[in-house]
Amino acid sequence: MKMSNEAKTGLVVLLCVAALIALIIKVGNFTVFQHGYSIKAHFNFTGGVQKHAPVRLSGVDVGEVKNIRLLYGDKTVIEMEIWLEDGVRLRSDSVAYVTTLGMMGEKYVEIKGGSATMPYLKEGELVPSEDPVRLEELMKLGTKVADDVGNMAKDISKMTKHLDDAVVDNKPKLDQIFDNLEETSENFNDFSADIKYHPWKILVKGKETPKEQIAKDRAAKLEAKQKS
Repeated sequence: MKMSNEAKTGLVVLLCVAALIALIIKVGNFTVFQHGYSIKAHFNFTGGVQKHAPVRLSGVDVGEVKNIRLLYGDKTVIEMEIWLEDGVRLRSDSVAYVTTLGMMGEKYVEIKGGSATMPYLKEGELVPSEDPVRLEELMKLGTKVADDVGNMAKDISKMTKHLDDAVVDNKPKLDQIFDNLEETSENFNDFSADIKYHPWKILVKGKETPKEQIAKDRAAKLEAKQKS
């Protein structure tokens, strides 16, 4: 049976339309013909994540952001509807958070798996979530840390200056203390050596050395030390 030119043209058009529809479904990542279920997550700040953004579980693509809407109550929150592929199961203590592919890449939702002792989430239930850190908050925190470090450096500088001044002002007294300690140590060493080689002196009460003689001995030792 011979086809007319009109029939051939119509067939080509139908094939082109079918190919275009398949391409749109593939590129648009539509889930119309895929089986799955939806859960929800509440955020105070989403960091700019868009509808149809990827959803990953421990780094593996498992779904997409199906819808984003605002809920008004005691405070305004963002409810995110997350569609998950059939067979993907999340524990009730899993945590959803918004992150970025690289430094300036696409925003997506990452889900951190929960513990094995917790039950699985059912369709429509709420998964715990964590808000992304805002750049403004990071900048404020960095500024505060820099100010704290600067103030601490100033305090340390002041403390060091006070210590230096105290050491300079009391240097004669400190030198005298160290000299007395050194002299006491030498006297104790002499006494220990004398007792070591003449232990009988402990049992004999000798004649006490006059104070004038002790002063002379100390002066002689100090003079010998200064000459050396």
